[in-house]
Amino acid sequence: METEIKEFKCSVCGAKSKHTVITKIQVNGAPDMDLRPPAPHRSTMEYWVMECPECHYCNGSIDIPLKADKSYLDSDEYKTLDGLKTENPLVSKFVRKAIVCMKNKDYKEAVQSYLYGAWVCDDNRNIETGLECRKKALNIMENGTILDDDNFLLLRADLLRRTGQFDKVVSDYGEKFFNVPLMLLASQYQVKLAKNKDILAHKMSEIPGVKYE
Repeated sequence: METEIKEFKCSVCGAKSKHTVITKIQVNGAPDMDLRPPAPHRSTMEYWVMECPECHYCNGSIDIPLKADKSYLDSDEYKTLDGLKTENPLVSKFVRKAIVCMKNKDYKEAVQSYLYGAWVCDDNRNIETGLECRKKALNIMENGTILDDDNFLLLRADLLRRTGQFDKVVSDYGEKFFNVPLMLLASQYQVKLAKNKDILAHKMSEIPGVKYE
């Protein structure tokens, strides 16, 4: 992995600060079924979100505009993570990024940001907060328009299973057809795992008939 320190100007308060960004990384092996990448990429999450040290605006890059008034960063919703409880600074950043993405109506990125927060929780064995992050991601999916994207529709199956909603995985995906063979196999495997009431993380390489270098 190669990184570089760059200066960014916050789109909210105008403060300039330096942040580490990934410039090159090699990925080998199979991702998890929620598409968390394999090592070493999976351990670089600290570089996936920025926080302005002055106003505490969080986003993938602090130069991305916030489609709300600056005062929103002082709101209870933003400061209290919309009710999510965590003492992990990185989880907090991802949740704040998710909240910002919701304000910006970037629902796909909001889902991803809650999922990234869940991954951090997984690594720290913070099961309950990880569960809440996944539930918030699911709530966005159910109330938004992103399920017309098969990638997110398939991700929903993993989120449902990881939050213990096994019957819903079976009912919603038992007869579901995906045009892409890999996605169809992944969907069928999610159903199998759900029938076994399996709540754990699994890799794509575990799917029968799927091979990764």
